[in-house]
Amino acid sequence: MSFFINAEGLKYSNLINNIDFQVRKNEFIAISGSNNSGKTTLIKVLSKKLPTKKSVLINNKYIEEYNIIELKKIIGTVIYSDNNIYREKTVEEELLYLLQDKNNKRYNEIVKLFKLNKYKEVNPNDLDEFTNIKLRIAKEIILKPKILLLDDICLKMTKKEKEEILDIIEYLKKEEKMTIIMSTQNLEDTLNCDYIYILSKGNVELEGTPMEVLEKDNILNRLGLEVPFMIDLSVKLRDYDLIKDIELDMDRMVDILWK
Repeated sequence: MSFFINAEGLKYSNLINNIDFQVRKNEFIAISGSNNSGKTTLIKVLSKKLPTKKSVLINNKYIEEYNIIELKKIIGTVIYSDNNIYREKTVEEELLYLLQDKNNKRYNEIVKLFKLNKYKEVNPNDLDEFTNIKLRIAKEIILKPKILLLDDICLKMTKKEKEEILDIIEYLKKEEKMTIIMSTQNLEDTLNCDYIYILSKGNVELEGTPMEVLEKDNILNRLGLEVPFMIDLSVKLRDYDLIKDIELDMDRMVDILWK
């Protein structure tokens, strides 16, 4: 099978240990694990921020064979812990730096999608943390790359902020056909993805669809990960033959139990 992103036997220093990692076009992939599991290292390898040699294929071409300009058209990357440097004095100018045209249709789409209209005249350095993250993502996808890599961006977000970001991710996947890879320590953030990789000490401990992975609560707890409440409850109720399938909606769960 041909994968859009393919790494077999991937190693990096002592942080990633001989892992296989494959992604199809237009998939939303989650990478999860506790601290020091290798999540950020993997994102940095996939974005070429950490160099490898003939280890990662993107569209059947090794990542090191892409020059900077080619790679920018293919991959957008936002790593929460990276220092961010803005070139311009306003949010509008920061976005237009890449497009060079205020009337550009793409500029208007991005401002609307990320709800940045009221921030257009604000200095990017004065933005609150959530809006800053949105601007960083907006800059990375404004030229429509094929792949978006996101590392720990939801770390300090409220539930409402996460919902907004995940809605944006869903839009980019569905409407712009982007392939999205997001790392997170919070398994709640992975429920709508297509496939999950669980890392521990640089190894893949679990992989599969969200339901395949998240119902393995004993392994996830051992790895220091908290299983989403509804998944955990569903697994326990299923063990007692009170329900047949995993249920994510509390109201439906109550209806099933009352029948």
